Amino acid sequence: MERLNFDTIKHYQSFATIEDMDKAVRGFLYKYKSSLSDGAVKVLNFIWHYSVKVVGVSFAKYDTMAATVGLSRRTVIRAVKVLEELTFIKKIPTSRMNGKQGVNLFVIQPFALDQVSPQDVTHPVTPNKTENKQSSLCENKKQNRIIVKETEVEDSVREMGLNSEAVSRSDVDGEKQAESKGLKQKAGVTSREMQQKAQLNAEIKSTVQLKPVEWHQFNPSFLPEYVNKDFILAAQSFFHPGDIHKLWSKIQLAYKKVKLLANLDDVMEPIIADFKRTVFLYKTGKVHTTFEGYFYRVVYGSLWNLKVREYQQEWYERVMNR
Repeated sequence: MERLNFDTIKHYQSFATIEDMDKAVRGFLYKYKSSLSDGAVKVLNFIWHYSVKVVGVSFAKYDTMAATVGLSRRTVIRAVKVLEELTFIKKIPTSRMNGKQGVNLFVIQPFALDQVSPQDVTHPVTPNKTENKQSSLCENKKQNRIIVKETEVEDSVREMGLNSEAVSRSDVDGEKQAESKGLKQKAGVTSREMQQKAQLNAEIKSTVQLKPVEWHQFNPSFLPEYVNKDFILAAQSFFHPGDIHKLWSKIQLAYKKVKLLANLDDVMEPIIADFKRTVFLYKTGKVHTTFEGYFYRVVYGSLWNLKVREYQQEWYERVMNR
């Protein structure tokens, strides 16, 4: 089990650029998306979009993934296992500096899209949709046209072989005819391959692709609406939108574990105070763990204190109503 540090993560970088990673993921989804569950697709999209600092490598915890994509921890683990079995995700266990088990690295593996033909990615059971019916009919028509051409060439050669004029020709003419037949058959195969590649390239080009924009170039307005606006205002001076969303996921995780009766938006004041205190301690060098880990423990403690107060209030009301 390897120690978790930047050199270890960098060692497992699986792509040279973000564009190469994007092509691999899109190629994998093009072939396997119809056979994957919605949970597996959500988990893959999470790993994909959080694998840009070291291209192809994500090191988010199961709990973080579950809170972000809205699934249970067990469902996320099952989804990762499915992606591992398809050999597209490789899980690397790591250890902390104290020797305890750390987070897992999820490494996206290269996917050779150029080796995939339209026949390979067509599944035996086609969903009952009009688009798929139309596309299947078009493909069948193309294949039928090619087969007819090959049959016509073979029939014409047979006729030439039975014709008395063809029999009377010299052996040199026979060799030329055989060579011509071979060239026509080879041209037919080449034509099919070119059609398959052209169709695949057209589908790839028609896919909308995002430009490789770094997180620090994003505006906080891109954050989802469920992220508290006061928290964004407090955090945007110190973190880019991607990290703000991670910290918000920590807040949501702590809130769900404590099972506070109060609405999360109603207790944001102490949480923002915890955030500011954590920033100050981190900047003064008094935080010796990760910022998000320390922040999560502080928020959990504050929410638990509020939960205790709710218990006390509930107990007091029961006593007074006796």
